[in-house]
Amino acid sequence: MTTTAIESAQRRQIEWDCTQVIYRFYGCLDDHLYDELASLFTPTGAWVRLGKELVGPEGILEGIGERSDWLTVHLITNVRITVEDLDHASSSQYVTLYRHEGWNREVQGPAPVVLPLGILRHRDRLVREEDEWRFQRKESSAVMVDRGRVTHYEEKRDAASR
Repeated sequence: MTTTAIESAQRRQIEWDCTQVIYRFYGCLDDHLYDELASLFTPTGAWVRLGKELVGPEGILEGIGERSDWLTVHLITNVRITVEDLDHASSSQYVTLYRHEGWNREVQGPAPVVLPLGILRHRDRLVREEDEWRFQRKESSAVMVDRGRVTHYEEKRDAASR
């Protein structure tokens, strides 16, 4: 079925469902609900995070272990869903990221407000499997970053200049 053959009601439903998966992902990330987050990916789904490709729910869980003491807030804007057919879609969204490392909210209370760590653009491929939308691939690229706090982008630039 081509995109022109998809009824507007079907297109709106797919856009809604995919947007909810995106919001659920960031909610799980900020709330440290990593098992639920990993379940949002297909068995072979990949998340390119900090320049490293994490594949499948197991690889994702293994790759996000270092963030156990991070307090993060991801603000999501400009979500765009492109419906390709009834079972495939792609998305783009901007993410403004706030992060404190080593913060224990239960002991220290609310963290102080700081400038964002960065503004990222995420691009996703989503597929419907067993009537559930999941990520097949999730990638991000930096639009703006606090270079005093984020160094992995510097490593890429140094390697490219060699």
